[in-house]
Amino acid sequence: MRVVVASTYVPFIKGGGTKIVEDLQREFVSRGYETETVMFPFDSHWRQVPEQTTALRLFDLTESAGRRNDLLVTIRYPSYALQHPNKVAWFIHHHREAYDLWGTEWCGMPDNEEGRHYRAMMHQSDNLYLGECRKIFTNSQVVADRLRRFNNIEPQAVLYPPLATDHPFRPGPFGDYIVYPSRLSRIKRQHLAIEAMQSVRPPLRLVIIGKGDSPKYEKKLRREIQRLGLQDRVQMLGWVSESEKARWIAESCGTLYLAYDEDSYGYVTLEAFHSHKPVITLSDSGGPNEVIRDRHNGLVVPPQPEPLAEAMNRLWQDRPWAAELGRAANATLNKFCINWDHVIGSMVA
Repeated sequence: MRVVVASTYVPFIKGGGTKIVEDLQREFVSRGYETETVMFPFDSHWRQVPEQTTALRLFDLTESAGRRNDLLVTIRYPSYALQHPNKVAWFIHHHREAYDLWGTEWCGMPDNEEGRHYRAMMHQSDNLYLGECRKIFTNSQVVADRLRRFNNIEPQAVLYPPLATDHPFRPGPFGDYIVYPSRLSRIKRQHLAIEAMQSVRPPLRLVIIGKGDSPKYEKKLRREIQRLGLQDRVQMLGWVSESEKARWIAESCGTLYLAYDEDSYGYVTLEAFHSHKPVITLSDSGGPNEVIRDRHNGLVVPPQPEPLAEAMNRLWQDRPWAAELGRAANATLNKFCINWDHVIGSMVA
């Protein structure tokens, strides 16, 4: 069986959207499928989306090198515009500015005649090309709900993306810091963790791992650390290797994931679960709340600095209880069938 895994990507940005493609291709190959990955560079600015979607539509991946491709699996928007008679979408998110983020502080599209016109074009093309798919899976219940709400499409099932089989994440001792490993972005809300540190009792520290979407937000975070006098208690490490990130998570007393209305649970949550560490998330974080249960395998608190600080203090003050949460977090992986056999079996069935 010949399988094509296709997606779009933003050049020089490596995140969950590219990782899921790499992992999926590797897992197909390990099971004996002849597999090719096709990645299309994509500019996510709203004015460019319709034109680039039209360009993708010109590609027919039914055959290549004189042989039939049996299955096309599309990932990131709008790769489902590609032509193939046996097309399966693993739909990980819309162009969110035209959907759930429309009219919010996170939206860069103007609410005027031009913006509404482009928004309508995106909705129409998504409805058309997703309607061609033999199956549509989502990476979370949040995304499934958005498909129902905005596109009147009922997905087959939620397939939670697992980590790569050879991932380095493992349990370790409970150290004297909370770690937040994620791309630095205003919507990931690292600034909220820094504000909370004013009320976190020493010697507990905060370690932030990741690079920013732009230098502007990263500079803002560093200025805030200076302004609040937290230089000795908040570290910003920037980019680190996967093995180094695994060590930081393994030796923490817990992990943060504070994104606003996230598409899925986020790889941060998954990495922490594999490391037997509880995750603190926020009540408006979206996807993480599908798998994180308050005081069972993590903590869910309102999106304000004070309750966030209280949650961080609790993990530090009662590390035996934090360890219990971490064991329950690891057991959550089986509860939600977060494994590659389940993903591949669902796609080829």
